[in-house]
Amino acid sequence: MQYEIVSKLGGDNQVGLRLKCDNQLQAEKIHRTLRQEGFWVSRLMPNNLNSLNYTHFLFVTATETRLREAMLKIEVLCSVGKAEISTNYTQKQVQATQNFKSWQKQFIQVVKQLNSDSPRPTSSVQEIDSTRLQQQIAAGKITQIEERLLQQANINDSNALRTLIALYYRTNKIEEIVELCKAKRSEILALPTSGRLVEQLVTAHLQHYQQTNNQESLRAAALIAQEFLPELERLRQANSVRKLLHQTLTPQEPIPTVEGATLPLSERLTQLLEIEPAERISQLESLKQKYPKATNVILALAESYAVTDNTEKAIELYQSVPIEIEEVKIRYGKLLLNSDRHQEVIDLIPDSEDISPALAGLRGAALYRVGQEPQALPCLEKAWKANNRSIEILLPLARLWASRQKLEQAAVAYQDLLETSADTLAVEDYVHIAEIADGGGFGDISDEEVISYYDRCLEYGWSNLRHLPTSKQAELLKRRFSLRTQLNDTEQLINAYADWLEWLANENRFEQLAEVLTKLRTQVQERKINLKQQFELLEIIEPFISTLPQLRSLLINDYQSIAFAEIEEAVRYERSEEAFLKGLIRALWFLDSGLVQEVNEYRQQCYAQTALLGVQPLLEDDTTTETINLSSLRLALVGGHEATRRELIRELKESYSLGNTVEVAPSSEAYVNRSTVHNKINNCDLIAVITGYMGHDLSKIISELKKDGVLIGEVLSLSCRGKSGVVREILNWWSGR
Repeated sequence: MQYEIVSKLGGDNQVGLRLKCDNQLQAEKIHRTLRQEGFWVSRLMPNNLNSLNYTHFLFVTATETRLREAMLKIEVLCSVGKAEISTNYTQKQVQATQNFKSWQKQFIQVVKQLNSDSPRPTSSVQEIDSTRLQQQIAAGKITQIEERLLQQANINDSNALRTLIALYYRTNKIEEIVELCKAKRSEILALPTSGRLVEQLVTAHLQHYQQTNNQESLRAAALIAQEFLPELERLRQANSVRKLLHQTLTPQEPIPTVEGATLPLSERLTQLLEIEPAERISQLESLKQKYPKATNVILALAESYAVTDNTEKAIELYQSVPIEIEEVKIRYGKLLLNSDRHQEVIDLIPDSEDISPALAGLRGAALYRVGQEPQALPCLEKAWKANNRSIEILLPLARLWASRQKLEQAAVAYQDLLETSADTLAVEDYVHIAEIADGGGFGDISDEEVISYYDRCLEYGWSNLRHLPTSKQAELLKRRFSLRTQLNDTEQLINAYADWLEWLANENRFEQLAEVLTKLRTQVQERKINLKQQFELLEIIEPFISTLPQLRSLLINDYQSIAFAEIEEAVRYERSEEAFLKGLIRALWFLDSGLVQEVNEYRQQCYAQTALLGVQPLLEDDTTTETINLSSLRLALVGGHEATRRELIRELKESYSLGNTVEVAPSSEAYVNRSTVHNKINNCDLIAVITGYMGHDLSKIISELKKDGVLIGEVLSLSCRGKSGVVREILNWWSGR
């Protein structure tokens, strides 16, 4: 790697850096590493001066000495990992995404180790995450975060500005929010619209008014709400903000009707924003009759029809006003786009060099939807550069950047979406987000934080995961499992094991399944996973024997080994055998009843030997165990694999006389909605929810029904998926009710 530091390039506090790189990838990595080291750097530019054949140059806000020290570290890194970052990349190697991710992760880790004495600052992309920001606040790093975000906000970093507002709100710095809004009003109004952001801004101004009786703060609260309300309504996030206005601004004054109002037309429209869209339509229709050529009245009426799902009426109104007006074209374009009328958007906004950024963004979003990604990208990027970040533009742009490995740009776009419109993200987007985090797009975050992004993908359940290509499903689950094995968190590792094993079994991947089971045995021998956990994991894949017959012999051997090991441990430590052993014996009986006799004989032999040594075996007296009768229980089994539910019901009926049972299959097996689920489980005493195969939509339905208080029975979220574990938790619930 060749470079030259030129003190005379750039501003007074900057130096120039010329780089000689064999490809763009190497230059971008050096550029990114300097940023991660805490330097303020310009964009990476091609070197057109042909000075000693340097290929790139950039400006760095630093002294020449400090930059030289950093470059020496990067040189050391290059020599340490030259096999990975050799400048002799072939085109095939550049396109090898997996190798790229591995190299990038190693690059960040080595730089972190080299610079461990002076940890670099966290980017605002990381800190906008609500959980991470709360951790930083709890750690007492408020001042450091604030100073860094103020610096970034001063150079028009919108993500830093949003983070700063969140920081001030969480730390109750009300006056700082008010002053920030005065100083950066236009930048704040350009932020991606979200109900949370507007609530924070309006609440801060209202609290400031209550503390100081400053009428200016009261007016500012109303103006901020009015600026954002139309977009919030379109996003279905306006109710909480409107409630704030009603409670604080006009707690006792009713909103006047149009007929009784004497206000100017613009103020009447503003006032009507405080009314629910469906309720204000009649008043807006009256205004339209009185002012038939008033464009602002027609637009307000069209938006009200749009958010009440009367799309055709809204389109008719938009077509009744001059489409040449840009504001009309923007609103009409958004309506068409959100109504999946993409070609009409393209026809409405023809390609032109002087097209505005807002219209370019809508055209780009429509082009993306019809599959013209190369043509869409420049349009979307034009809108992005002009700080136009509506959801219609953010989502396709984030996906395009992610697919092109522009991780840092995609990270900023996705972080905005997570903050403002997380409910619009699909499982594909959460996969992109996890890969961005894993590849360093969110900065130098811990493995635990990286895994949390992978976990979000799995929150959507198998039904949504099935929408991904099979290779992507495997990559996602395997990478999450690999990361979990590196951390000392057994509970989370068990969850990763369960998902990976369940997927492999369902996909009939016997060879890979056998490899994972071998790893599981090793971790049991190393005492990282106990025998009970091993059995519960094996039980998850037991129902797949019907489609994967060769799995039977593996399970038989493992079940028998677990039984022998548990008996030996009980004898060695002079304790009773764990309760799971009975479930294991029943499972072994189902697979090969002849082997149960062998286990019993081995057990008798072990206890006979200890008796000769004078050690009394601590055996449970089965005759004193209370017989549990579930004949009066009305049980709902929600989620889980079909074969698992079948075996559970059989076991509970044969052994515990279970009475009425209903099954709610996950969305991967059948269509589910709130009404059908509620009708099925409404009269049940216990709703047992099995994880894994349950989809995001089903889990959301159960959560909402529970939250709304419309369920008679108790919801029991089961911590395991295997038959014995589920039976045990249901029996424990029955005994402790």
